[in-house]
Amino acid sequence: MKKLKTYLAKPWFAYTFAACVAILFYVIIANLPAVGHAIKTALAFLAPVIIGIITAYLLNPVSSFFEKKLFKKVKSESGRHTGGVILTLILIILILVLILVALIPSLVQSVSKLVTNWDSYLSKLDGLFVKAEELLGKIGISITVSNLSSLVEESLGMLVDFVKNNTKTILNTAGSIGTGALNIGIGLVFGFCFLAAKKTLIGVILKIRYAFINKENADKNDKIWKSCHEIFLSYFGCTLLDAFIVGVATLIFMLVFRLPYAPLIALIVAITNIIPSVGPIIGGVLGAFFLVLDKPINALWFVIFACAIQLLDGLVIKPRLFKGSLGIPAVWTLVLIILGGKVAGMLGILLAIPFAAILVILYKEILVPKLNKRTERINLTSGESDI
Repeated sequence: MKKLKTYLAKPWFAYTFAACVAILFYVIIANLPAVGHAIKTALAFLAPVIIGIITAYLLNPVSSFFEKKLFKKVKSESGRHTGGVILTLILIILILVLILVALIPSLVQSVSKLVTNWDSYLSKLDGLFVKAEELLGKIGISITVSNLSSLVEESLGMLVDFVKNNTKTILNTAGSIGTGALNIGIGLVFGFCFLAAKKTLIGVILKIRYAFINKENADKNDKIWKSCHEIFLSYFGCTLLDAFIVGVATLIFMLVFRLPYAPLIALIVAITNIIPSVGPIIGGVLGAFFLVLDKPINALWFVIFACAIQLLDGLVIKPRLFKGSLGIPAVWTLVLIILGGKVAGMLGILLAIPFAAILVILYKEILVPKLNKRTERINLTSGESDI
């Protein structure tokens, strides 16, 4: 480490390092497709391990809660940890069984009903177009709305032709989905293995870190990592809880008013509510689309409820869950979501806000102190030169 610091202090090392970085950057840009393919291949190979690490990270607070609350009287630390991991595993299995038993049959029934009644829905849609054309004609607006009906039928015909002509691609996509499901299953197994071996893994990581970083820098890093950890857990935990609350409220509303496709639409609303800003709009539009095919009045009631629940969610539920801002100005939220979507698709949209909050912390905790020290050093040097 001392030799490395002496090299770093020499001017030629900085120029050499900058030249190497420039060459590496040029090579990456020149071979960008190959680099992207290599990254995708590596990620596909490591997908179960990455999923396992994420699973262990997200389930660790649940396991720690069980350790501290339910097994606090157990003297052995390993016994408390094992009990917490086992209870976490049982909880996840119960949730999966509940989804399979309660939700899947309702979803299958809703989708089956939608497919079975599709022709009648199209005829109702034709009637709506004709009525809309007549209504617009009465108020002096001449628009041939009925052409939209033929447009819908042509679009459906094109969709059927697309399915026929791209059967191989669809089968490959189905195979990719199956591979993804298998990776998720293996990743869950890895996640519980990592969670069970948490103490050992953390010990190894700490030893490796202390071999390269002194205690003072390690303490600073601990402070930063703790802040990042709190951001991720609070953001994703509160986001999932908020989506669950909105989804359950939607399900209860639709069951009380006996609206069709209640489980399907409630699930869509809950999942899309995870997406920041634009997600609730997508969920509301999809839900209204399914309902307007059945009865337009049902879609109207659903839209009114969706606006009310999102207003309540934005003014009451989310402020109580998040308990303040992540340190990002509200005007930047939409910009970050768009940039995240451009860079990494749906994953980028979900991770844009917490990563931006982490960058704000890194800026405040690392860059600002260094800039202040540099400013003090420059002021001190200029003061000595004046003397």
